[in-house]
Amino acid sequence: MKFVNASLYLSVVLAISACGEQVSVESHLENAKSYLNENKVNESIIELKNAIRADTKNAEARFLLGQTYLSLGDGLAAVKELERAQALKFPDNKVLPLLARAYILTDSDSDVIDLSIVAKELAAEERSQYLAYQTLAALRSEQPELAERSVELAQSIAQQSLYSMLALAYFQLSENKYDEVKTLISRILTINPKQVDALMLQGQVSMVTEEYQLAVDSFKQFMVLQPRFAMVQLLLANALLKAGHDEEAEQHADAILATVNNQPFANYIKAMVRFQAQDYAKASEHAEVALSANFNQFNLKLVAGASAFYLKNWQQSYHHLSAIIKYMPNDHQARRMLAVTQLELGLIDEISATIGDFDGTDEVNAQFLSSLSYKLLELGATTEAKKLLTQGEQTRSGNAAHNARQGILKLMMNDLSGIENLQAAVKLNPELVEAELAIAFSALQRGDIPKAKAIADKWKKQYPDKASSFNLLASIAIKEEKYDEAEQALKKSLSLEQDNLFALIEQLRIARMQKNIPVSKNRADYLIAVAPTNNKVLRQYFGVYQNEMALEKLTKAYELEKTDINKAILLSEAMVSLGQFKQAESLLVSLEDTEKLPKRYWQILLLTYKKQQKIEKIQPTLERWLKENPYHIEAVVLLTDSYASQRHYDRALTVIKRGLENHNDNLVLQLIQMQLLLNSKQISPAKSLYKVLEKKDIYDALKQGLLGRILLLEENYVQALPKLTVLYQTYPSSQNAIYLAGAHLGNDDNAKAVQVLEHYLTVEPNNNRIETMLAGLYLKNDSNKAIAVYDDVVKKQPKNVVAHNNLAWLYLEQDNINKALEHAKKAFELAPHIANIVDTYGKVLLGSGDKRAALTYASKASEIAKGKDVDIQLNYVEALIANNRINEAKDLLSKANASTDEQSKKKLELQAQL
Repeated sequence: MKFVNASLYLSVVLAISACGEQVSVESHLENAKSYLNENKVNESIIELKNAIRADTKNAEARFLLGQTYLSLGDGLAAVKELERAQALKFPDNKVLPLLARAYILTDSDSDVIDLSIVAKELAAEERSQYLAYQTLAALRSEQPELAERSVELAQSIAQQSLYSMLALAYFQLSENKYDEVKTLISRILTINPKQVDALMLQGQVSMVTEEYQLAVDSFKQFMVLQPRFAMVQLLLANALLKAGHDEEAEQHADAILATVNNQPFANYIKAMVRFQAQDYAKASEHAEVALSANFNQFNLKLVAGASAFYLKNWQQSYHHLSAIIKYMPNDHQARRMLAVTQLELGLIDEISATIGDFDGTDEVNAQFLSSLSYKLLELGATTEAKKLLTQGEQTRSGNAAHNARQGILKLMMNDLSGIENLQAAVKLNPELVEAELAIAFSALQRGDIPKAKAIADKWKKQYPDKASSFNLLASIAIKEEKYDEAEQALKKSLSLEQDNLFALIEQLRIARMQKNIPVSKNRADYLIAVAPTNNKVLRQYFGVYQNEMALEKLTKAYELEKTDINKAILLSEAMVSLGQFKQAESLLVSLEDTEKLPKRYWQILLLTYKKQQKIEKIQPTLERWLKENPYHIEAVVLLTDSYASQRHYDRALTVIKRGLENHNDNLVLQLIQMQLLLNSKQISPAKSLYKVLEKKDIYDALKQGLLGRILLLEENYVQALPKLTVLYQTYPSSQNAIYLAGAHLGNDDNAKAVQVLEHYLTVEPNNNRIETMLAGLYLKNDSNKAIAVYDDVVKKQPKNVVAHNNLAWLYLEQDNINKALEHAKKAFELAPHIANIVDTYGKVLLGSGDKRAALTYASKASEIAKGKDVDIQLNYVEALIANNRINEAKDLLSKANASTDEQSKKKLELQAQL
């Protein structure tokens, strides 16, 4: 009975509860609708969520919540609720058009199109609304035919309906019919000023037609109406940026980044705004974030590259600018940036391609080309500098400043046609003093005193109150060694412009030239007081004193300007001159991370290593020098010589080839390449290179000599002789004497070979190499002459093993045992592991009567030669016989295979002894 009562009670409770819930759901729905009418969106959402919590399958609540989310622009939330409303069988006429728009907001174009079958059952107005979204989805998914059918169908259903016009506007936008699109949008917004899709379309069209303020207004209205559609804030920020409202654009970007700090488009906006504000660090930072998210906008790459350029982040600048440069106009600033970046990175060969289409008649371009030419010239990239200079020649000749720049650059390249440019500049602008000054000093440098004087006299009359007029007069007088005149001119200069450094330095130079030490010191002291940090002054000051006091002045000046690489070099040079090699090395090494170190830096550093006998550091330093500046010809030549001296000809040739890549057609490098090819006996490439060199403007004797050496390698001695003779007669060097003597020897004319070598010793009596070669030739026919020459060699070269060894043999042949022992012992001490040297020592010891010692060294010589040298084996047999070791002697003699008449003769003599 109790069980029944309990069940009945539970049933009543459940029933009451169910009724309460039903009332609650309806109440929530009514409240929600009321709030929606009052535009209290948040309150309505709360009520609708409460209704759904009470009844998860309430289709109307789902629909209303989805509709509310859609009205806020929250596409994802709208899709979720509207899909559930559809599943719960809420009427398609209401759900489908809204669901289609929700899919549009979430870029779910395929889902929009998938609704097309169900949409056929919709009423005209609702179907027209759906078709507008289907048109947009079809266009976005690249289905133009479907889009066209959708538009036609919408038009047939209700041509003047708002959504039919929207569908047509979407389609006409795809065909770039902007005026027609604007007309349709205007009609739609007249009907409904708050039609959000039309507002969005109006903003997008305005961006395309560059009506940025209209775009701003459209996106702002859309944002008010649909605040949860995040994309509109990005579109608004971009429109604001385009409209020039940077500060407002940045505020929107900041708002987005506060929520999503790596949002690409917001970072793009920030990068663009920060770049305009010249905040390159922030611009670069935001640009890199956007690019890392594959937001590869052209403008963004440009900003990233330009920002990196201003920050001197050359690698990053190159990475971005090189990727877009082909799309840039010929005279765009980015091309200049990339060219400078390539210069900084040492990518010299790419510069011409970057600015190859620059308009040389443009003054801005012309100035840039001149500046870049100068920088290339500083690096040693003369060929590339000349290319740019030629490009700059396009500038109209009526530009005086440009002519002056061109002229000075040409003179720096030893191109005397620069004088013509300077003269043209002066003709166009007589007041262009710099140009005329350059002409005068160029004339002075070339020794054309009358030309320089003519300009100086003109200036004296034209500019009697200018110090530069008298400075020029002084320079001419110094060139003519008329020091009194120079002094008078400099005094006048100083009276017109007190303490002008040119005049003061020239005064000091005159005193030093005249070796007037007291005056030099007085003038040096005054100069250093006037300009204690000027590099020219410091150099002159140290030149006068050359002591620790002067070094201290240089050190203090360097301490004040440690970034001045020229001061550091000047200080290191001074240290070297005082023998402070270690200190100079330390200073230079501390600067090794400095960019673009000048060639003087490397030259002084190498000198410190050489002076300290740190030979092991020289080659690595040369390699680093060449790596950091491949355009310094000195580095190419010195490194090549280093490899060649070690007979590493392949490495030396590789360095030369790299040098020729940067200095195409450089004669010095080509001649070095030819020497290397000849020294390494590479006949075929040497002949190919000779075909190039024979067309060059070089001395005929040198050309004949090169061909003679090729013929010598080919063992064509008859044709080589006359050419090598011309080479030797014109350039009587020891090496050329050896080449000529070698050709005579190859032609079996020993007498003429001896004659050549003897002649050279009249030119350079102390050349040990020639003496040694000559003594070797004397060995066959005149032992006394050979002894005389070898004796002279060992006096000059006490460690010449060959000379000592050969003297030992020669004295042995003359039975001068004491002398033979002296030289044989010395040779053995110098080279105890060379078989022939040990063999000679053993032979001389046998001649001296020391049979046991002779056998010891003869055995050792045989062991070093591994029994393969017949002459050494025969001498070993002779020592064995002398020590009565007959059986061993017979065994060795039987194995000795004579290959020359002399060896056969000696073998018979030894057999006879046995």
